[in-house]
Amino acid sequence: FAAIAYFVLKSRCRKDGNLTIQDVNDQLDAIASNNAGRKKELIEKSLLHLIANTTALEQKWLIRMIIKDMKLGFSQQTVFSIFHRDAAELHNVTTDLEKVCIQLHDPSVCLSDVSISMFSAFKPMLAAIANIQRIEKQMNNQSFYIETKLDGERMQLHKDGDVYKYFSRNGFDYTQQFGGSPLEGSLTPFIHNVFCKDLQNCILDGEMMAYNPNTKTFMQKGNKFDIKRMVDDSELQTCYCVFDILMFNNQKLAHETLRKRYDILNEIFTPITGRFHIVQRKEAITKK
Repeated sequence: FAAIAYFVLKSRCRKDGNLTIQDVNDQLDAIASNNAGRKKELIEKSLLHLIANTTALEQKWLIRMIIKDMKLGFSQQTVFSIFHRDAAELHNVTTDLEKVCIQLHDPSVCLSDVSISMFSAFKPMLAAIANIQRIEKQMNNQSFYIETKLDGERMQLHKDGDVYKYFSRNGFDYTQQFGGSPLEGSLTPFIHNVFCKDLQNCILDGEMMAYNPNTKTFMQKGNKFDIKRMVDDSELQTCYCVFDILMFNNQKLAHETLRKRYDILNEIFTPITGRFHIVQRKEAITKK
């Protein structure tokens, strides 16, 4: 369609266009916004402005942009990979092209550096299924850690002084349930005083579990309860099981080895049975 429009319009349009890229972008934004608001008159006004101030060749590409039929011979993923190695991943998480361009304009900066920030939810790394028979080869015959997979709710804890925030793996804010300060919530009042004195702020990654103090066991999701909505008079209590630390006193730790992050994690707070745990791990070298 765009090619046919070009041949029809090339003898009827102006020879030189006078719109900048910013002008075109503003008009396309207006078209998208007014289309969502079903404002046909304003859409027509923007289209007429574009038509009156562009050449036939420019209109050909405008049509392709509007109907999303670019036919460039390469995909969006190709453009992202040339711009930055993490651009596609950040765009998949945020669906915000402007944020991709601003945050990843420096090729030497990786996604973990820009995505991890205090009181801002980010997409956590998820476990992958491994073939136990090939685990030694996958680990390059080096040592690795074995941890128990907990059946709770993946949760990030952001702490800065007396201010706390809790985010799920999908970025939902559950601070109201677990407590934004030491005076409220089903968890924060019980863990606030066990952090080391030199800790200013941190971001922890872990699993929010329901703990039964009578049987001294964790409850599973199959027991038909929701840790995010537990009431105060429940016989169960909220317990946060930490398995990683991503920031400590404004220092981002995503590039540090897992061993070093474990060492830091073991020093920043004192575990409390049934309230605040460090997930136990065992170091191994072979599949046996």
